[in-house]
Amino acid sequence: MAVHILTRHIGQDKQEVRIFNSIVRMLGTTLNVYAYIVDGMLIDSGPHKLRRGILDFCLQNQPDKIVHTHFHEDHTGNTAYLVKKLQVPAYVHPESLGICRQKGDIPFYRLAFWGHRMGFQAEPLPDYIENEHSRFEVIQTPGHTTDHVVFLDREEGRLFSGDLFLHQKTRVVRRKENIPLLMESLRTLLKESFKTVYCSHGGEIKQGYRLVEQKLAYLEELQEEILNLSHKGLDIKAIVKRIFPQTPAIAYFSLGEFSSYNLVRSLIEDKGTRT
Repeated sequence: MAVHILTRHIGQDKQEVRIFNSIVRMLGTTLNVYAYIVDGMLIDSGPHKLRRGILDFCLQNQPDKIVHTHFHEDHTGNTAYLVKKLQVPAYVHPESLGICRQKGDIPFYRLAFWGHRMGFQAEPLPDYIENEHSRFEVIQTPGHTTDHVVFLDREEGRLFSGDLFLHQKTRVVRRKENIPLLMESLRTLLKESFKTVYCSHGGEIKQGYRLVEQKLAYLEELQEEILNLSHKGLDIKAIVKRIFPQTPAIAYFSLGEFSSYNLVRSLIEDKGTRT
């Protein structure tokens, strides 16, 4: 596994965004990981394998709290370590408090990429996070996971999106993702006003609102194409072969837990509402 780490500041005062970036490569797959500190708030703690870089990043920028977009180990992997080392509180979605208290139950391929996640005590995320110089709204955006949230600073027009955006053109997803529900979350966000998106795997995106619009349009068109093929009698495997003829390495490495099949199945079978 190869890891590259970069840290940089956007601006000089506490309200500006500090960025941690790592690039992880394994078995033909390259993944970026970003963590952010703004106005004393660390947004996601990154995977455990990057704990030394994340700790250095935190020691340089001194966060006074850790907030999480969701419970996955590449977002919570260092929280137990940082809570103890920095003596700061952690916050997660209320439904994930119990999950986060336990050591992570992580599939092999994700364990190989990210490392384990130790259990930690957290407090439930409030509706709003009040920092010294900023106020962030916590917006429920399920789909990637049921506990997924984003953090919106209305005054500055910036959105910390976790794993909601990722790419304009989604081709592979996890088995448990609900893409119609994620599409509803995108529609919810597009009712808001923001410019810059800070993505956990895509970094700082200047034309963020426009790209979120493009992602939703792509998924809507993709769903229409998939449903048309399904109505013509094609099964999921046949639809995948037609629309996504090339199988990415991660689909083999994850034993299908991360694949185009999951995307097609979800767009056919899942509903855009929480159960």
